[in-house]
Amino acid sequence: MRRRQVLFFLYALGMLWLLFWRGRVPGAGGEYWAAVRSSVNLVPLRTLRLMLRLLSSPNRALARFAAANLAGNVAAFLPLGYFLPALWRRQRRFFAFSLTALLLIALVELAQLLTLRGSCDIDDLILNYPGALLGWAGCRIFSHKE
Repeated sequence: MRRRQVLFFLYALGMLWLLFWRGRVPGAGGEYWAAVRSSVNLVPLRTLRLMLRLLSSPNRALARFAAANLAGNVAAFLPLGYFLPALWRRQRRFFAFSLTALLLIALVELAQLLTLRGSCDIDDLILNYPGALLGWAGCRIFSHKE
């Protein structure tokens, strides 16, 4: 197996652990659909606005949490933007990559909703997608230097 394939496999395992096996949604032990309703946000920018307000909170722990949440949602998908075009030639085209990244991120959010692992939040998609695009742009820029 080539080095990039191994690294992609390790990245995928790490993301699976982070997104699904790290823990259940708080309070998800009761009725399934009540837990689903409590773990979903389909209102764009709701969580993002909350995190931005928390950044200026006098409570340093809340501000650090918000900063880590925002940065982490972008950074977590940077490697996806690198690995997909590095491993699959078709993913080097912007449209193909863009569609693949959106679908993968949406599938992750849907899987989190259905399994009650993590939370299904439209704002995660809003933050994850630019992270993947930044990774793709970096891959395209640096691949020309190889």
